[in-house]
Amino acid sequence: MKKLFLILLFIPLFSISQDDSNKKNGLQNLLKQAEKLVGNIDIDFKDKADKNSNNDIEKNIISLWKNYSKAFEYKDYEKLVSYFSFPSVFGISTSPVVLNNKAELVERYKVVREANMQDGYRYSLLEDYEFFQLSQNTCLVKATYSRYNTNYNKIYTGQGLYFYKRINNTWKLYAIDSLQ
Repeated sequence: MKKLFLILLFIPLFSISQDDSNKKNGLQNLLKQAEKLVGNIDIDFKDKADKNSNNDIEKNIISLWKNYSKAFEYKDYEKLVSYFSFPSVFGISTSPVVLNNKAELVERYKVVREANMQDGYRYSLLEDYEFFQLSQNTCLVKATYSRYNTNYNKIYTGQGLYFYKRINNTWKLYAIDSLQ
């Protein structure tokens, strides 16, 4: 922006100090230089906009993941299923299970959350994550999370891969895989 301002500031100086024959060539050269600078500025703005857009997507996805985790903590199965698209796949790398609808997903989570959970589980916290935007409409979060008991002691640390896709401008989970 400073460059553009300086260029616009000096245009009158060049046009006043030159005679008519040189004025046209000098002004044309100056405008060409200004176009190059403005073009570079546009590219910088585009790169910044892309980075900001990616940061916004990352923040959105991590917020969705935390809300998903909170629904898991509270056994709020209706809220849990709202974070998914169907069909969804669990255990991609070991023995994939395809869940075709909300009822199947709720049953899966009842087993995971109630039958196979660590004793005394109370809540989970996101410890660390890596975000990967795979395309305009798909991304992946590699999440490291810890589970705590009612005494606030860590009882488990795990990692998972959470695959999201954009559907009608909304991000939804479509695959989850646990890493051991």
